[in-house]
Amino acid sequence: MQHAVPPAEPAVPSTPAQHGRRDRILETAAAILAAGGEDALQMKELAQRADVSLATLYRYFPAKDHVLLAITLSRYERALARVRQEPGRPGTVRERVTAHLLREFRAGQREPLLTAALSRAASETSRSYSAAIEQIEDTHLQVIRHVAAAGRRLTPWEDAVLPVIVDVFGAASRRWLAGMSSPARARFEIRLGGRLLDLPDEMPDEEPGPAAPSAAS
Repeated sequence: MQHAVPPAEPAVPSTPAQHGRRDRILETAAAILAAGGEDALQMKELAQRADVSLATLYRYFPAKDHVLLAITLSRYERALARVRQEPGRPGTVRERVTAHLLREFRAGQREPLLTAALSRAASETSRSYSAAIEQIEDTHLQVIRHVAAAGRRLTPWEDAVLPVIVDVFGAASRRWLAGMSSPARARFEIRLGGRLLDLPDEMPDEEPGPAAPSAAS
């Protein structure tokens, strides 16, 4: 049974061999998830298919959600490295950001079982995973900011509104994954979120305050 609270912190690889084993685990896990979804990902089978011991697997990934979150982070890290190497795309900030998010949505559509598993883990509310989720969200936002800027400095409004647009993208994707909306509806919502960049380039007089505490806190 999967633990609600991970038994330990994941080990960090330090040698090329350790990095290689960890990367092989993530590649194997992604293939299993794409083919059979989250229920198909069993830690013992993952260790066997990745050709590592079960002890090694649990050292790097004490719980299944650690595997899922690590796959998501590695994908955004690769995306960030890729966009940093690409020349700035033409078009307006809105056009660049919207086109990028639509491409990301289409990529998720191609592997719906994998996308559903990664989305579920990234929505995990346990504080045990908060640092990993924050790192994922920060890396994703770095990708979007780089795409938006295309080699220039973002305005304060653009910089402030991009996290909201990413939130709209995430909500649209989750509704599609849950069967609550069609792909066409999700794409419409993603485009609609991008329209925030067309608003007047003025910061509101009031800065956002801290989030209200939840009913459970």
